[in-house]
Amino acid sequence: MSALTDPRTEPPFDRHDWYVARTVNGQQREVRYVIDYYSGPPEPTGEPVFFLDVRPAISPTGAAERMLRWGGDVWWRASGGEATGSSPP
Repeated sequence: MSALTDPRTEPPFDRHDWYVARTVNGQQREVRYVIDYYSGPPEPTGEPVFFLDVRPAISPTGAAERMLRWGGDVWWRASGGEATGSSPP
């Protein structure tokens, strides 16, 4: 179990929001990412250790889009499709 998924882990000591310009279907979009900083046990040499958890920020439209995309992929594979966008058997 990693420090990021262990429920006994301390909460992040710092959080940053980053905005990245993306071109999606020929249109420029600004995507927000959340970066959480966690501290870990120091190295044997005494140097500090940090873990980063970087993920797209949750937005109502982004969450709905991811759920539809994931649900569509699951349905496609369950119906015999090998990969998103491939032709049915």
